[in-house]
Amino acid sequence: MSRMPKYRAKTDATQGDIVEALRKAGWEVHVIRKPVDLLCLKHGTARLLEAKTATGKRKPAAKWRKDQQTQNEFCRRTGTPRVTTAEEALRALGEIL
Repeated sequence: MSRMPKYRAKTDATQGDIVEALRKAGWEVHVIRKPVDLLCLKHGTARLLEAKTATGKRKPAAKWRKDQQTQNEFCRRTGTPRVTTAEEALRALGEIL
């Protein structure tokens, strides 16, 4: 008998806007969740992005869960950008300079 996870994975609040903006810019976007949220493809280029919910009023910063140590290490090792807005995602993929 398999055990059901205690909690269902939560999608970051900004992810929908980010995916929509990337698709409008011509990126094929797949929500993969592991090891990071998004796999983005365009013209033979594959890029990973981690979507985070912004926190704070003065300095929007990414919101971290305590259990994300493995993901943080993966992002550090691979240089995967963490983005909190559609604009940050487009900039990370070179759509905005």
